[in-house]
Amino acid sequence: MKRSRRTLVPAGIAIAIGSLFICATLLLGNVLDSTSTKNFTARFGGAGYSVSLNNPDDAMNVGNDGSLEHTLKNTGMDQVSQVQGVDDTRYSLEQYVHVVSANNTRSLTVFEVSAHHSIMPVELTQGAWPGKAGEAAIDEDAAKSLDVSTGDTLTIDSDFDYSNTESSKSSESSDPSAITITVTGITHDTDDQYSLSGGSLVVTPDDMLALYKQQNVGDDPAADQFTHSDLPASTIYYSVAKGADASKVRDDVSSKLTGAKVQSRSEAADERLREMNGGGINPITAAILAFGVLAMFVAALVIANTFRVLVTQRRRTLALLRTIGASKSQVHRSVLTEGTLLGLEYSAIGTALSCLVVWILDLANVKIAGSPVEFIPSASSILVPIVFATLITLLASTGAARAATMVSPMEALRPIDATEKRSVKAGRAVFSVLLLAAGIGLAAKAITQANHYAQSPSDLAAASSSAQVTPLICAILGAMLSFIGLALSSQVWVPWVLAGLGKLVSLIGGASGTVAAANIRKNPRRVAATSTALLIGVTLVATVATGASCATATVNKMLDSHYTVDASVTTTDQSDSALSTLKAVDGVKNATRIPMYAVQGLKNSDGLAQFYGTAYVVPDSAIGVEVADVFGTKTLKDGTIYVSNTYTNYLSSSTASLTDGQQIDLTFKAAPAENFYLGVYEGTAAWGSSSAAQEPEESEESPSQDGSETESSDSTDSDSASSETHDNSMNAADGLALDDYASLPSADKTLTVQLTDFAITSSAGVPMVMSQSTAKSLGLDSKASEIWLDLDTDQPASDLVDNLTKAADALPQAQLDGSFIMRTLFNRVINIAMFTLFALLSAALLIALVGVANTLSLSVIERQRESATLRAIGMTAGQLRASLAWEAVLISIGAGIVGIIVGAFYGWLGSITLFVGTDVVAAPNWSVYLGVLLLSLVAALLASIAPARRAIKVPPVEALTEAD
Repeated sequence: MKRSRRTLVPAGIAIAIGSLFICATLLLGNVLDSTSTKNFTARFGGAGYSVSLNNPDDAMNVGNDGSLEHTLKNTGMDQVSQVQGVDDTRYSLEQYVHVVSANNTRSLTVFEVSAHHSIMPVELTQGAWPGKAGEAAIDEDAAKSLDVSTGDTLTIDSDFDYSNTESSKSSESSDPSAITITVTGITHDTDDQYSLSGGSLVVTPDDMLALYKQQNVGDDPAADQFTHSDLPASTIYYSVAKGADASKVRDDVSSKLTGAKVQSRSEAADERLREMNGGGINPITAAILAFGVLAMFVAALVIANTFRVLVTQRRRTLALLRTIGASKSQVHRSVLTEGTLLGLEYSAIGTALSCLVVWILDLANVKIAGSPVEFIPSASSILVPIVFATLITLLASTGAARAATMVSPMEALRPIDATEKRSVKAGRAVFSVLLLAAGIGLAAKAITQANHYAQSPSDLAAASSSAQVTPLICAILGAMLSFIGLALSSQVWVPWVLAGLGKLVSLIGGASGTVAAANIRKNPRRVAATSTALLIGVTLVATVATGASCATATVNKMLDSHYTVDASVTTTDQSDSALSTLKAVDGVKNATRIPMYAVQGLKNSDGLAQFYGTAYVVPDSAIGVEVADVFGTKTLKDGTIYVSNTYTNYLSSSTASLTDGQQIDLTFKAAPAENFYLGVYEGTAAWGSSSAAQEPEESEESPSQDGSETESSDSTDSDSASSETHDNSMNAADGLALDDYASLPSADKTLTVQLTDFAITSSAGVPMVMSQSTAKSLGLDSKASEIWLDLDTDQPASDLVDNLTKAADALPQAQLDGSFIMRTLFNRVINIAMFTLFALLSAALLIALVGVANTLSLSVIERQRESATLRAIGMTAGQLRASLAWEAVLISIGAGIVGIIVGAFYGWLGSITLFVGTDVVAAPNWSVYLGVLLLSLVAALLASIAPARRAIKVPPVEALTEAD
């Protein structure tokens, strides 16, 4: 091995690159997993576990007597802090309140301080955490906006009157129950969790209880007698004391609970990702698994092919050993030992280099796709690359050693070209056909199951975890088996594919082209070896590029359906100046005013509407700009009402339903901007009498900027329900009483329903969209509108939030809603994943280049006598060099085209099984395909330079007399 070190270097480089590639994949997978966990569980703060209801959406449910069904007391959540081994706890209930200073007012999210201040979701940068009633810590941006610092006082008013603009700039609250607090600390929101709601305010449990009473005593007089244990069963976060058994603590906590569950931080992150993926497996973990397994498999083929070439080059040396007395077993063991040592040495080098690079990036605080690179080593990320590369090298050397020892010493000493004419063995041909058939069969099964789950999501939700992952496993096995079959049968199909190209090259390249085409036909084994090396790299590149392209398009489609509008602003200022103000905000790319109507529909036999909603009039020019392209067309159909698929959340009757193409009678009302919400929900007892009809709570990610509540009352009296819940709207300038809404201008219209995947967070009731022509046919002028914003999400979310909040604060009765923080969060994860995949592309190209260089070098060495003969009969050095170049062109184009086709199929197959249960978007990446084809051509030409130089430097006579 010492004497052959220079000869072993190419194989060692391939092994090192392969192990580096695998290690980098696993390390970046650790970073991606850590980043997604942090992003999706930022509310945990420093906690490791959470306690929540089995169905968190039930937290605010009330019984027939009007009391909460699930409280801290009756679920046992109030006992968590008393469990031995629990270090710190935090109650997560959040309320949206108006905070008033001497100079300004601002909507903030208020939540409790943890018992020992160690697991807070925000960071204390100045002062101290609140320690008693009447104290609070405020977000730094909110402190600047309110012009307060530690020691200053603020008033918290959960029932603030926005219409009284004079009182909004005074610390004197109109509500005698408002709470006065002293600022004891300033906090920093590292993860921008509370930015959209204006910032955060941390208070004590006593003040949280007081705020809850303030907000709910009107609906439930018994709330005035509540203790902290009577509060809603919102999530409890807890940390485990140092030295305590986390598993035992978890079991003890679980034993205290009724109708609630304990989750670790990673389990909560996985659940969030599964919700995003429609109930399937964790897409991030599955992506790393799928591409990691595929990458290791392709790297294994490259290493095996490279080592086979190396052993083939040394066949004469092995034969000489046989001649002087070495037995077959001794030769066999020597090759195995050499392969093992080579694999261990270079895989360790590649793994160490990968760890070193990631560690340096971590120390340098380098950010990729907006997120810092972290060095998070694990046993698998260190051991798997070394063990895998060593085993593959050992296996590769086993096959090559067996092939070398199967021939007699005298036969092995003959020129290698003498063995090139052997045909493909029948056993090899049959085995490759069986592998291809098995691979195609598994792929077909994966496609069938994936399509079934995509068309029947309910079947996916009901399936077991093993059933959900079956399509992905079948796809991986199908790709592996079919590619092995393709590689084993390369001696059959490669010459056939290149035959047609060879005819074209013969016409273009003259004598050099003719020689190249003849060599392709004459030496199928050598051509197949060279083509397979390049085929592996191109297939991997095309697979990853297609998978990444399909995954990005699919995730963006999912994001569009969940977060259709980046941000929206509702204000009583309906003038063009408000639109101009928002367009001028830094980070706003486009903005348009969207008229809207209050809508009621699906009336029952009693004449009561079954659902209520908001119909937005969207111009075609806004589709794909201010609003995501989710309607299947850039031109909305006239006479059609596009209804969000979330409409079932708003039905007041479980039997009511909508279908595509259904004709539906709708009543549109021109509700005023000041009281638009009441215009939507005006007028029926049915709405308040059914729990199914309650409007869903606003999510934590998109609270209203003005802090108004969005829950409907359970009272059967719709008048009192609306006035209780939205009392601040009743003081608006227009002075309309609730009863006056029945007399608002209205229009009845029969439209065709088209159910569509979209969501608009600012919508009151069911979100609906219609064209400008349809709106014009109503003969009803809209009195209210929203301004929809297209944001530059590449900017930091905190800057966007700050800029938008300031702009909204300058408008009268402005309400800012938006989903761009969540979209930015998901895009951050996607960008990290895309960087990981492009890192895989770079490694794949390096591996392919090494493989091509090795196999072309072998080709030239084997053909020295042939090259010398051509030189002797008159072929010039330039023509000989050109013939090698033409051969490289033929091989690279042929292998490149096949690799792109196969890789594109593998990438699509991986995507539909990775995002099982989702309608995957087929998105071929044509630019990458063209780039890969050109790059493979250049790589093959570069790889042929050194061998060609060697061939033309040897004098013809010397080459004809020397075997080597």
